[in-house]
Amino acid sequence: MQNFLAIFQLVLQLLPIIVDAVRTIERAYPQAGQGVQKLAMVQAILQSAYEDVSNAAVTFEKLWPTLRTAIGTVVALENKLGNFKLGDSKK
Repeated sequence: MQNFLAIFQLVLQLLPIIVDAVRTIERAYPQAGQGVQKLAMVQAILQSAYEDVSNAAVTFEKLWPTLRTAIGTVVALENKLGNFKLGDSKK
């Protein structure tokens, strides 16, 4: 239970940063069909910053699956709200 609470608290603290990172990357790279690469970019940035923290209660490897889900949820909401350009990836 303690691990769950630590992860939940970290995700809530990181959520504003995640939203900003997702929006910034989407503005810089608005091309459709690049979700895997954009997710990898968010992961690399978060992991780099997170691993610089020596007193983290949870390892990034344990935190990443929850962060990945949170990022996917943010992207889905932004898409639903029309904030991200959805193109035809077949072009």
